[in-house]
Amino acid sequence: MKILNPKEADGFLQVLRQSIADQLDAERNTILSEFSLDNKDGALSRLISELTLESGRLKSNLADEVQEVIKEFSLDEEDSALSRLVRKVETAQQTITREFSLDEEGSALSRLSQVVQTAKNAIDQHLTLDNDVSSLSRVRRELITILDRHEEQAKSFQTDVTATLEAMKARKEESFRSTAHGGVFEDLVVKLICSEAQKSGDVGTATGQMTGSLKYCKIGDATVELGPDCAAAGEKFVVEAKEDRSYDLNNARSEIETARKNREATVGLFVFSKKTAPLGLQSLLRFGNDIFVVWDADDLNSDIILKTAMSLAKALCVRQAQHHETDTADFKVIENAIGEIEVEARRLGNLKTWTETIQSNSGKVLEEVRKMNDALERHLETLKESIASLKRFTEKS
Repeated sequence: MKILNPKEADGFLQVLRQSIADQLDAERNTILSEFSLDNKDGALSRLISELTLESGRLKSNLADEVQEVIKEFSLDEEDSALSRLVRKVETAQQTITREFSLDEEGSALSRLSQVVQTAKNAIDQHLTLDNDVSSLSRVRRELITILDRHEEQAKSFQTDVTATLEAMKARKEESFRSTAHGGVFEDLVVKLICSEAQKSGDVGTATGQMTGSLKYCKIGDATVELGPDCAAAGEKFVVEAKEDRSYDLNNARSEIETARKNREATVGLFVFSKKTAPLGLQSLLRFGNDIFVVWDADDLNSDIILKTAMSLAKALCVRQAQHHETDTADFKVIENAIGEIEVEARRLGNLKTWTETIQSNSGKVLEEVRKMNDALERHLETLKESIASLKRFTEKS
């Protein structure tokens, strides 16, 4: 390999530089000519020509497409989309009009009307009384049969009840006319007195057939001896019952006084029968240690009066047996309860008048009975509590 001297190397480099510069100039001129609009065969001129040609074709195609769209939405064209849509809408409208027209025999509305009319005819046929075989007629006949059967049963029951009542009335009248009628009432009073006494822990004894402390004297149908749980254990009250029209209040006071002496009782309880009681006599009345009550043996609601009178008699026995000053407050409670019970008893007496016109005063009677029962139960409870407290005090003493 030949080694060039510096001068030769310098000349070679200049030649090389010039050659490269010439080559670059040639390439630059070639590129510039391709992107020059003056060169009709250049790349830029050809690109612009192609773009211009394509733009023309695009405008032409777009115009054609717009024209096609306008034709599809024109009613002037028979086969356009809008024309076909309008025809379909008109066809659907005509179909709907025909289906909802009663003039068309086969329309949906006509068929529905026929079904409704058929149902109406069937209902009219079965819910009319003009047709003997209709459902309503059959129901009517069945109801009439049932009502007739019930009416016959009611008549039969009424006949049986009437016969029973007549028999009871006849027996009652016979009992009332008999000399033993008073004894029947007295037995009922004694039975109820002894039963209630047993419930309260006291001892009831029928004494109507036994001679008492007075010689040859049997006055005093029953006695109640207060039980060991009572504050006045061992004290007694006597009961005398009469169903006799000849006895007024004065006779009763004399009779019960004799009964107290004869049975050695502290308190007396005289029971009038409602059937023979003096006119205007209150249902419950007290004179000192004697209590007078009107009792209806045929009315269970009247039992509350007799039970109240027994509680009063028991309270009076307790008051009579206790004499301690420390019991004063308890006696006041008892006295207040006795007073309230007497007030309620007077209210009960009003029922006797109202029941004579029961149809116009039934509401008043029911309301008074409710108030009276509530009040009597409340005051009886007060008496029981007071007597129990006296018992506890006595045991402590």
